[in-house]
Amino acid sequence: MELFVKQELVKLLPQLDAILLDIDGVVLDVSGSFRVVASEVAQWYALNILKVEDAGTFFTSTETELFKNAGGFNNDFDLANAAVALLCAKHAEHPEMNTQQLREASPDLVEYSNAIKQRGGGIVNAESVILDRLNSTARRVFATNWNPKLVTQLFQEMYAGAECRRIYGFSPEHIKGEGFLDKEPVLLDAKFLPLKTKIGVLTGRTKNETMIALERSGLRARVLDAHMVTDDDNVRKPDGRALALLQERMKFRNAIYVGDTFDDLKAVQNFRETNASGKARIWSCQVLSGPSGSANKNAFLEAGAEIVAPDLNSVLQYLGGVLK
Repeated sequence: MELFVKQELVKLLPQLDAILLDIDGVVLDVSGSFRVVASEVAQWYALNILKVEDAGTFFTSTETELFKNAGGFNNDFDLANAAVALLCAKHAEHPEMNTQQLREASPDLVEYSNAIKQRGGGIVNAESVILDRLNSTARRVFATNWNPKLVTQLFQEMYAGAECRRIYGFSPEHIKGEGFLDKEPVLLDAKFLPLKTKIGVLTGRTKNETMIALERSGLRARVLDAHMVTDDDNVRKPDGRALALLQERMKFRNAIYVGDTFDDLKAVQNFRETNASGKARIWSCQVLSGPSGSANKNAFLEAGAEIVAPDLNSVLQYLGGVLK
């Protein structure tokens, strides 16, 4: 698969003084961790909280991409909550249904995610889509059964396992055993990182999750603590202020941001509308190593990505021939 670079960018790339990285789908393959956890949390919630009969999976790990494409779900806690909110809404209307019947009941996940996208994406709009559908009685049941704080806790317990206290500051209460944290293959080959270029990170992960990712991927020595913007900084993609904050900390003049979702691309475009864009230029680089793979190639190009590449390593190898 070839690497695409907009012609007008080719002459500018030698001026690059920073490479900014997303983590999930770029540095680490999370198709067997975060995405699976979101699915497993919804199923656990159905069986253990709502006491629904298990007749099949309500929400699959591959369907997490529907929410990523809807936008506003860079934080996977929010993504899991959106799925569980739909589960609780359907259960409020059809308390007699099993998991398979609830899955098939209207709206399906495609309709639901499209409706969220039309309203601007994110968990707030997910909740508004649901509340607009429910009558007053079902709303009361929904409000009783949907517990976002519990959903987030379940996600953290399932993901971190024995590392839960180290990462999130508490011991697992509901879910014991091995976490999904170790099921994240490293996508980055650190030997391709340009030696003289600053490396920064903008991610929806918490700071502790990010630290573990940097250790596992060999990035820890290249990324200063100040050169990270995480969920703990309370500014999330696609808000352009997230990249503005990273620029303020790193003081770069020309950078690329490597991501794998439309929120990553929109973050760059939104950065250009901030006051900080006068201090620096950031170009978007979208890789196809996320769950949708090459299926997003044309969509990324049509949406305005300056670089589209098979994976992070191919980008770094290309830059290795440019940044000399």
